[in-house]
Amino acid sequence: MAIRHTPYQRATPATPTVGDWRRLGACADVEPEVMFPGTVQADIDAAKAVCQNCPVYRLCLRDIIRHEGATHPDRRHGIVAALTGPERHAVYRQLQRRGALR
Repeated sequence: MAIRHTPYQRATPATPTVGDWRRLGACADVEPEVMFPGTVQADIDAAKAVCQNCPVYRLCLRDIIRHEGATHPDRRHGIVAALTGPERHAVYRQLQRRGALR
């Protein structure tokens, strides 16, 4: 049996697709350190401000809630969808209580 080699494919597609919403996020061009601000409130507020007018905010929130699931708040890092780890955990718990998670 001969081994077929397929041409190399980039890990990230060259053209945006429906599932490739992350490239459209307001944070796409921001240094990662901005979105992982530590405990200084001014830095947290600056990271949340990046998400303020993000065109893919709802997709980001949906995906992070699904991805993190019931992960403990202390194991959630950074600002995602304008929420800290504990805030995202609270949203998850609220959606869980409402039966809105699939």
